[in-house]
Amino acid sequence: MIYRYKDLSLKYRIFFRLPYFFYNKLTAPLYGKKLIQITTIGRVSKKERKTLLEVIGHIDDVPVVIAGFGENSDWVLNLKKNPQAKVVWANHNYISDIEWLDQESASQILTKYKKHNPKLVKFYESLFKRSWDEFSELPVCMLSSIK
Repeated sequence: MIYRYKDLSLKYRIFFRLPYFFYNKLTAPLYGKKLIQITTIGRVSKKERKTLLEVIGHIDDVPVVIAGFGENSDWVLNLKKNPQAKVVWANHNYISDIEWLDQESASQILTKYKKHNPKLVKFYESLFKRSWDEFSELPVCMLSSIK
């Protein structure tokens, strides 16, 4: 079963949206490297769309994020149409090329995440009603800087 954002209870939707009001270029360093904001171009509207995501790992100091709500998340669909995004992450602001990871690489990142964040993993399993192993089937990408 794909769990969608709109299926969440109101308290969880508020919980997930609250950081949007406080995250920007000035406040990003306060959050450290745990959260990242990407700005994509809407696939239909062509307007900028901001999304705040949790960084689940790093590959060569490049942030890795997961689409917790699946491949039909708006930010994923936007990136599949236009694979570049503006990134605000800690002290970094850059334009990113998106690299989608294969399931094996995603599993390795998620295994490390589970080891370092066992309580969050239990929370996510409960919230999304799926086992942690199933998360590797979701879209996972690296947000590397364009050189």
